[in-house]
Amino acid sequence: MSPFPTAILTDFLDASEGTVDRAQLMAAIEGVTCQLGAEHFAAAFLPLVHERLDSYFIWENWPSPWFERYLKLNYFHADPVVRFVRLSGRPMIWSKSLQLQNLSPKSKRIMDEASDFGLVDGVTIPLHSKHGIAGVFSVAGRGPTLSPQEVTLLQFVATQAHRRLLDLAAPPVLPLEDLTVTKTESECLTWCASGKTDREIASITGRSPRTIQAHIHNLQRKLGATNRARLIAEAFRRGLLR
Repeated sequence: MSPFPTAILTDFLDASEGTVDRAQLMAAIEGVTCQLGAEHFAAAFLPLVHERLDSYFIWENWPSPWFERYLKLNYFHADPVVRFVRLSGRPMIWSKSLQLQNLSPKSKRIMDEASDFGLVDGVTIPLHSKHGIAGVFSVAGRGPTLSPQEVTLLQFVATQAHRRLLDLAAPPVLPLEDLTVTKTESECLTWCASGKTDREIASITGRSPRTIQAHIHNLQRKLGATNRARLIAEAFRRGLLR
């Protein structure tokens, strides 16, 4: 790695490890992206196929009009960048990877509109958990395509920032030995982590979708999770999923 990326990485590690809240962590990330010539960045957990993205964002500084449009039109599930990263499990430079794909009209429109809002090219990196890909981290702007070294740097930064954010956001919950999870809740949690919907879990377990929703809600309350993505992440952290 060249001295320039090395200096960026050192600065980020010094800044991120000393963070005490989300705002400071975002500032540390922004310091990296600005030095690499990328004006914008965002990260999100992956919603289930029937869910919207709105409550799954970890952090973002996308252009406000684009962010609002992206959420309003529920573009996430048709986003070709997200689809590529989920299938490949590796970082993606938009311009290099998308030119090799036969995009649907909707996918092409999403990328064209992103460009209109200043997201001309970018890099998207998968955020991995023990279970697989838990989320994505993206940087984008009008600048030139990043070098392989810079993509590797961003991959490390994204991983460290994700870990640090989970540490900062960890809610005060009961110690594991005082946490009671029933057999039925554990079963629902396992199917939830595998990507099954409430209706699918109900069909598999012979229960009603309303009952499954109640079990998932109880699990979220017990683990202090505000949505399913955070429930799964916290369950892995607490050893309830392996």
